[in-house]
Amino acid sequence: MIKFGPSGNSVSFVTEGHKSTMETFEWLANKNLDLFEYSFGQGVRLSQTTAALFGAEAAKYNIEVSVHAPYFINFANPDPEKIDNSINYILSSLSVLKAFGGKRCVFHPGSEGGASRSEAFNRTLKGVEKMAEAKHEMGFDDLIVCPETMGKIAQIGTLEEIIELCKIDSTIYPCIDFGHINARECGSLKTKDDYRRIVDAMLDGIGEEKTANMHIHFSKIEYTARGEKRHLTFADNKFGPEFEPLAEVLFDYKLSPHILCESAGTQAEDSVYMKKAYSKLLGF
Repeated sequence: MIKFGPSGNSVSFVTEGHKSTMETFEWLANKNLDLFEYSFGQGVRLSQTTAALFGAEAAKYNIEVSVHAPYFINFANPDPEKIDNSINYILSSLSVLKAFGGKRCVFHPGSEGGASRSEAFNRTLKGVEKMAEAKHEMGFDDLIVCPETMGKIAQIGTLEEIIELCKIDSTIYPCIDFGHINARECGSLKTKDDYRRIVDAMLDGIGEEKTANMHIHFSKIEYTARGEKRHLTFADNKFGPEFEPLAEVLFDYKLSPHILCESAGTQAEDSVYMKKAYSKLLGF
């Protein structure tokens, strides 16, 4: 079964009077959701003790927790010390993820800086290889790391680049952000065939297991010629992308991804929308 949930808490979580992440999991269960992604965007500042408490509460309500590693990770950086820092950010994220009882850690691969695309990507490959080695050395073989497709043109993270990164290690699975792909390609995702080309490329590049169990971020995103500008809600009818064609492709291919919604403030509500849309295809 496909699982659905939000990345972070919706505005409604707060307006309804909730104050603590500890309250998140019952709130999500009451909405019939399955997942929650905890972001370490500005740094890993949650203790393992607190994460274990959150994890126990999440397990009580059958909510699976994933994490997003700090946003400032950059495996394309030419400075070896910065690469080591990025590796340590991932290892710290994995340590807290393990305390959560979760399995998946999303990360941003890097950005070009002043380098050529090929130079930046080659550095990213080497950096992620080094991270995968450190991950194994630290005993995190049971945890999955997910490089994410990115929305800005200058960022490392095209579909093809993510596929190549996922070939490095058996515990690297793709995080396919369809809003990012749509923004980067200036509105390319409109039909089932548009989504199908992405799934087919993954099947060809990394096989059935990683494709079937991919991590997905989904939201509508405003874009410019440079790619992603800002996240929107499902109320947007200008920029897209729409979820229904993707739902049909996931159903046709019998895939079982984790789908996290990153809408701007309505991520739980839009997760419910996606789950209901997919459930209709199942006849529920």
